[in-house]
Amino acid sequence: MRLLSVAFLLLCNIIAFAQEDSIPKGPRVALGDPTWIAPSLREKISMGLFPLKEPTKGNIQISGDYRFFSTYTRHFDPYLLNPTINDTVLPRNLFIGDDSQLPSLTLNVSGRSALFSSWGFDLYVFQFLNGAIGPTYGNQVPDSLRPDIQYPLTGVRLGGNLGMLLGMNLYGSIQTKRGTLRARIGGIQWVNISDLTMASFRGYNRFILFERNPWDPSGAQLTTRYKQYFDQGSIDQDFRWGNRAFVGAVLEGADMPGRISFLGMIGKTELNGGFSQVPSFTYGGKVKKEFGAKNFVSLNTINSLSYTDSLARETFGFNVITTEFYYAFQDFVLRGEIGAGKYFSPTNNKGWAELGQIKFQTPRRGWWPSFEVHAYRVSPHVVNNNALYWNTATREYRVNDIPAGQVGSTVLLQPFGSSMVRLGQITNNRKGISLNAEHGSKRLKFSGGTGFSSEIIAAAPVITYGNPVNQFTRSRLWRWVFPANVGPYNRYSDIFRDVFQTVNLSDDSSGIVVNRKHFAMAEAQIKYFTKFLGRDLFVFSLFQMGSVQRDWSPVLVTTEKAYIRQYSSEAELYYAITGGFLLNLYYGYERTIGNYLTDIDEESLRPRNQYGEGIGIGCDVDMGKNAKLYLRHRWFTFRDESFNLDRFRGRELTVEIKAFF
Repeated sequence: MRLLSVAFLLLCNIIAFAQEDSIPKGPRVALGDPTWIAPSLREKISMGLFPLKEPTKGNIQISGDYRFFSTYTRHFDPYLLNPTINDTVLPRNLFIGDDSQLPSLTLNVSGRSALFSSWGFDLYVFQFLNGAIGPTYGNQVPDSLRPDIQYPLTGVRLGGNLGMLLGMNLYGSIQTKRGTLRARIGGIQWVNISDLTMASFRGYNRFILFERNPWDPSGAQLTTRYKQYFDQGSIDQDFRWGNRAFVGAVLEGADMPGRISFLGMIGKTELNGGFSQVPSFTYGGKVKKEFGAKNFVSLNTINSLSYTDSLARETFGFNVITTEFYYAFQDFVLRGEIGAGKYFSPTNNKGWAELGQIKFQTPRRGWWPSFEVHAYRVSPHVVNNNALYWNTATREYRVNDIPAGQVGSTVLLQPFGSSMVRLGQITNNRKGISLNAEHGSKRLKFSGGTGFSSEIIAAAPVITYGNPVNQFTRSRLWRWVFPANVGPYNRYSDIFRDVFQTVNLSDDSSGIVVNRKHFAMAEAQIKYFTKFLGRDLFVFSLFQMGSVQRDWSPVLVTTEKAYIRQYSSEAELYYAITGGFLLNLYYGYERTIGNYLTDIDEESLRPRNQYGEGIGIGCDVDMGKNAKLYLRHRWFTFRDESFNLDRFRGRELTVEIKAFF
């Protein structure tokens, strides 16, 4: 709290100096004497460190949201979660809270200290759930053993188990004749630099709405969210959407001379997490030059530096620098980003390598749909898990030996190897191209695309993939931590709101990978809107198909030549029975098939042959001003006809209450 107080005073001084610069120069007089200020400004400037008059009411605002979340799960089969400790699912499980460590209550406090300056801070309150019975925030620490304000890294730390989402943000802004400056200090913040430096995957807005995300808004009416998704292809998201979590200091400048803007940051991302005492931080930023209404060119960079030990003798991390451009002409859009990056560690230093992507989009004219062509290439030697692309080719250095996903680990758990990904999602060690199209009318809309990609080098004899149907229900089988290599056959890894499987291949040569893998994927979405008995009715459907094989193919491979082929279809219906009650229905079905170059069961002597199904019913209820209730009940089944132990079935009820104020 002392550090936050010091930071607040520093920010106030910055605001004061910038505020002084924005006022016309004149004779230096005593502070608080308004006679030297032009009369036209005296009435406007009412607040500041030394206010000219008593502040008026309404300059401080408090807003935020509260989210209650609970799940009740009933399992009919004793599914094996972890064979090492013989842990199985509970037949019945009632869980209050969200163990993904998202805040239950968020408070945003803001105000205006002068005509040209503002300030604010955020407070996050959440249940720190880690499965332990007892004081999860750490024991009491005597005052004599607490860290000294001059040397905060010494002594016994307070709250040793606190996560990134518990903290306070302090931010302020100042508007001058030379532009607007904004400063943010603390954590957690949400930052976006560019796709290839720091951003999260947004995709083509083809997803299912039945399972709500923790950050989803409520909307003024129950149908607002679904109507917006039908009309615009997207829904309003909060400040987390498309951004990355960051703790530290961020300084931004906008509306500067020459239409220049900039962003600079230094602090920590999720890659600098864990309980290690070894120094680790991330820094970067961008400088952007605008031309015309939308066109721009920017220079972007992100860099991570960590030490291997407390003596700071060796380092590991990465550097990425790119240039980004956006050019629009008569509704045609050309945008792209190219650059270079490198990953360095005591065991790996391949030097700088290339990365880039380019997109060309055509406008919608009459009945002619709009198209987008997307091409990309990311070297296997470029590693940056803060960006859109996953690392699937380079083993990253770790400070401690705690496995990925366990409490205290310094390794970010994510799919590794040749990942089957959504259309638009990219990884390193991959080059590819895709074509997307959109078309629609007032009642019916279509969005779809197809693409193919290939590995640049043969990197690993494994494939990873997820299961879109019952994705979130499956991720809640494992609580408290995000374990890797679990499940009946030790091939599942639980990550944030998702689970992926690992497939081992047998077509290498004496342990050396010789075959590059090639991928083909396709997606299609149909959205329909009508009125039934005078009430809004929405029907959304999503189809996904993908295959991975060792021979290049511009289309989906549906034969045994594919290592893995997967098909899924999902449909949902939303009907507003009344203005305060909305009914929703869901159905999903998926099929995943492996060939005989993948894992073979010792008993059946066959490869993967998986079925998944989900049936859901729920409702949205308006509880009053800015408060909504969301109920979802799902019946789920999964089975692998070849691997007999890999099957589960049951039902799940989720209750969410979300209120904004």
